[in-house]
Amino acid sequence: MHTDSTPRPMRRKLTVGLLVVAAFFGGVFFVASAAELLGLTDALPGSVAQRIEQTQEIATAEDLGRAFTQVAERVNPAVVQIQATQRVARDASDPMSGGSPLDFFFRQRPDGSAPDSDPEPFFRSGLGSGAFIRDDGFIVTNNHVIENASELRVVLFDGRELDAEVVGADPFSDLAVLRVEGEGYPSIGFGEAGEVRVGQWVLAFGSPLDAELSNTVTSGIISSLGRYSGARDPQGRPTISNYIQTDAAVNPGNSGGPLVNLRGEIVGINSAIATRTGTFNGISFAIPVNIVRNTTDQLIESGEVERGYLGIQFGAPSASLARRNGVGPGAAIVTDIQEDATGRQPAGEAGVRPDDLITAVDGVTLRDNRQIVSLISNKRPGDEVDLTIVRDGDEQTVTVRLGTRPDNPLAMMQRGERPDAPQPESELETEPMTMDDLGLTIQNATPATLRRFRIEAGDDVTGVLVTGVERSSEAYRDADIRRGVVITEVNRQPIRDQDEFEAALADITPGETFLVRVKRYVGDGDSVSTLTALTKPE
Repeated sequence: MHTDSTPRPMRRKLTVGLLVVAAFFGGVFFVASAAELLGLTDALPGSVAQRIEQTQEIATAEDLGRAFTQVAERVNPAVVQIQATQRVARDASDPMSGGSPLDFFFRQRPDGSAPDSDPEPFFRSGLGSGAFIRDDGFIVTNNHVIENASELRVVLFDGRELDAEVVGADPFSDLAVLRVEGEGYPSIGFGEAGEVRVGQWVLAFGSPLDAELSNTVTSGIISSLGRYSGARDPQGRPTISNYIQTDAAVNPGNSGGPLVNLRGEIVGINSAIATRTGTFNGISFAIPVNIVRNTTDQLIESGEVERGYLGIQFGAPSASLARRNGVGPGAAIVTDIQEDATGRQPAGEAGVRPDDLITAVDGVTLRDNRQIVSLISNKRPGDEVDLTIVRDGDEQTVTVRLGTRPDNPLAMMQRGERPDAPQPESELETEPMTMDDLGLTIQNATPATLRRFRIEAGDDVTGVLVTGVERSSEAYRDADIRRGVVITEVNRQPIRDQDEFEAALADITPGETFLVRVKRYVGDGDSVSTLTALTKPE
């Protein structure tokens, strides 16, 4: 048996010494790795290897706090508070149109009638934030902060108050640029959109809730990227709603303030919160830096923003259609080709057709079909984009030279019709037919039948109306077929009635997945025509 001649106290000292050394170097590697993850490598001296060798310069957790402090000291002087005053006309006949409700009664004549003279207007104040992006007085903020303002005052970090004028505003991106007189203002630059990552530390700056809380700084991480709200601008157009989500505290008044990385660069402009209380609930949203940079550059250059136009209607494919074509859930199905402001069909000229599935734009795989709006609208007319499309299961890439957005564009989920639909042969209604294998109940889609289901479709509709869908069926669950849609094609073959639907179905092999075109009516006789897919039971 082997015996250790080392005295017991010595062995204990060696063991403790080894543990201390191991813990020491483990801590070194932990701090170095954490610094890399937190993006603090610039705040720590030397490379990772140098920090391990130069143990006297190893960073501690306090460096994170020092990094926050350094960013705040650098950014705060460039952050401004925006006080917007809106002049609102008072309606003499409406006691609730502003000011004290008693004003209405005091202004009445003795007989109770309204006075002849126009009532005095009242003024409504709003609060927002912004940041200098150039040292010659240009400030970025949200459009909704300054919209309809009759007077704009900017309060600087050093307490000065200056009048500001609107250089340009863009409701589509909810961004605006202001300018104050003078030069030499502290400003902050833009970060790189490609370097923004989920989990990255960020700081939010602004004036939350009250003017007395100016230059408030909050911290958090980027919680998610590419959040889409489906919001629309005042003209009803879909907006560039590709938001950065963060848990940095943002409240009313923070709108327009910068969201910055730990280098003090703008990565977004705080714009909205998700809330059930009206105040911060842990989720806020910022407009991404690539959109901010492009929009502000154009507003400063010309006072307006030109946007590229793809010239398509599109929506989300059904789960069954996506599965049949092997595409992801974020793909977009083209439902129609449209003209731009000059009469061109940008997508059509490039060979894009209805029913194509767009899976990527310039190599960026779509996570949500609405992502197309921000990817395309952040480019200019004449720019070229590569679309990856899937047609009948085959993938290809087409290059589209973007057009100019129409004044009232129908770029997304708009209403479309098939003008070449044949005339119905009869107004007579037929008995509903239940197809248990598919989980569908159908009936000939005559004007009389459609009217009974309160569908305004005109006299040129043909096909079969779906009058019932089993909730447990593939048709309901995956194909997104609902009561009230009209099936107009089966396996690329137009159908006019129940007989043609049955004949087309009989030609399909059991177990085969086949295409179905459905027309969804959205009111006033307008409709959207799109593809989905069903599988014939074996």
